Amino acid sequence: MAHTPGWTKLAGPALELAALAFGSFAMELANGSAPKPKASPERRVPAAEPAAAVRPVQPVQSKRESGPQDFLFEIPDEGANFYRASDATAELVAGLYSDGRIRLADSGGRRFAGALIGGHADLLELQRNEWSEVFLRVTPTGRMQLELRGGPYDAHVLTCEPLQQ
Repeated sequence: MAHTPGWTKLAGPALELAALAFGSFAMELANGSAPKPKASPERRVPAAEPAAAVRPVQPVQSKRESGPQDFLFEIPDEGANFYRASDATAELVAGLYSDGRIRLADSGGRRFAGALIGGHADLLELQRNEWSEVFLRVTPTGRMQLELRGGPYDAHVLTCEPLQQ
């Protein structure tokens, strides 16, 4: 099994959160509610060191394709819960993390990320940079469901079962 460099485990979630923050800021800007930046005095930035000593990082080649569960397990979180979410025509895997993040993935390579607030999350499809929504709810019988709106799984209500790891 190939060893993944430590920085890639941190960079992925950091980029994900940055994309979510940017998307939130862009939506505020589109609604006209984003604060105007204050003008700051011009600062001199020292010249950068020459990059001659820096070697490019070579990506680690994996021997197998990354599956949907691999996307969920990229974030180390002992308090996370993982589910198989499905209905008659769709199946995804879902990760609910202790810090409020949610990730969904399908076997077709689609990866979604968002942050749950009050049982709702705006989801960013990472490859296509498109937004959709998910609503988390519990049925009267105690089963958890994900209702998706927009995107490739629009109008699907997926019932969740704990994922066997």
